[in-house]
Amino acid sequence: MSVSIESSPLAIPSAAHVTAAPRALTVAQVVARIRALIDREFPLPLWIEGELSNCTYHTSGHIYFSLVDERVTDRFGQRLVLPCAFFKHANQHLKFKLTDGLKVLCLGSVTTYEGRGQYQLKVLRVEPKGIGALQLAFEQLKKRLQAEGLFEEARKRPIPPWPSRVGVVTSPTGSAVHDMVSKLRGWFDVVIVPVNVQGDGAAQDIAEGIESANRLRLADVLIVGRGGGSIEDLWAFNEELVARAIARSAIPVISAVGHQDDWTIADWVADLRASTPTDAAKELVNAQQQLIDRSRDLIERLVDATQAAVEDYVSRLDALCGRLRLLHPLHQLDRGEHQVRTLQDELVQRIRHALDREDHRLAALAGRLQALSPLAVLARGYSITFHLPTRSVLTDATRVHPGEELETRLARGAVNSRVTHVRDERD
Repeated sequence: MSVSIESSPLAIPSAAHVTAAPRALTVAQVVARIRALIDREFPLPLWIEGELSNCTYHTSGHIYFSLVDERVTDRFGQRLVLPCAFFKHANQHLKFKLTDGLKVLCLGSVTTYEGRGQYQLKVLRVEPKGIGALQLAFEQLKKRLQAEGLFEEARKRPIPPWPSRVGVVTSPTGSAVHDMVSKLRGWFDVVIVPVNVQGDGAAQDIAEGIESANRLRLADVLIVGRGGGSIEDLWAFNEELVARAIARSAIPVISAVGHQDDWTIADWVADLRASTPTDAAKELVNAQQQLIDRSRDLIERLVDATQAAVEDYVSRLDALCGRLRLLHPLHQLDRGEHQVRTLQDELVQRIRHALDREDHRLAALAGRLQALSPLAVLARGYSITFHLPTRSVLTDATRVHPGEELETRLARGAVNSRVTHVRDERD
């Protein structure tokens, strides 16, 4: 920017007037003229495009930075710079963070800063160039929280499989709360934590609702969300306040914001993300139903296993009872008596068989003996003579002498005689 002042009283006087007293202006007069020139040249706020440089967030809440023209330089090759002041009352609704190098459009008034003798842009509004302010704020916060590890799966808590109470942090008048309650009713006790989910103060309200639920231990799991809408409608769930409250929550949090394609910072930080509020309720109900089905299956398997084990034990008990009956002394005596009777019968049978066998042998021997017996010869008319008193069989006449006594055995009876004469056949 160049400022020219015509008929300047500070022009170098000619030699003819060297001796005349100079006409001087005060600093205030010069500053006033410069301010008047700027006010005349820039009577209304205007949009200025540039690149942010030397961004400073002051403790007072003011933001100071410079707008740099990256394409034009001065005669010394330096980039042109416009100092800017973004005061607290104007920047309190800024959604994104001003950082060096960011290309922006600034709406403001060109003013003078007399204390330093410079001009500056009093900024009223800042918009990122080429991307919406809300989208930029979303990306900046997402990147920062991700770097802190708030999106890490390792820090997220599991959703309890059998919650007794479910807390719903949402608007008490929206359609989302009715959808969720209708799905959850009959399965869980439902506690509604009413909050504003849209507009100024909504983020603070949501964060306080989460913290109240934790402080009062209202539920075992929290559903935080609302129905669909524009990015502006859903913006409360992209605020750092809500993200921090979800991260600090000791109660596991299910984020259920908007529709299936809507992703918010709350979705990234929450322990579980549901595509819609209705889906969040379905997640819990389905998990409950799966647990019930699993429990029923386990109960059936347990009953079958118990029944099989009982049947096995009954079978084993019957077998043991049978063995015990066999080992009972009375049974042993009966068994011994039965064995004795069996052995006795077997012995008698064997003796009978042996006697029969011996009878047959005796009969056979008797027959043979009968056939060889002298008595059989006697029956055919022969006789046997015994020499008395020795009763030796007499087979040679020369072995007796007259006067000796003999006994002759016939087939029937015997005859005693005395020898009177002995005849030798050899004579």
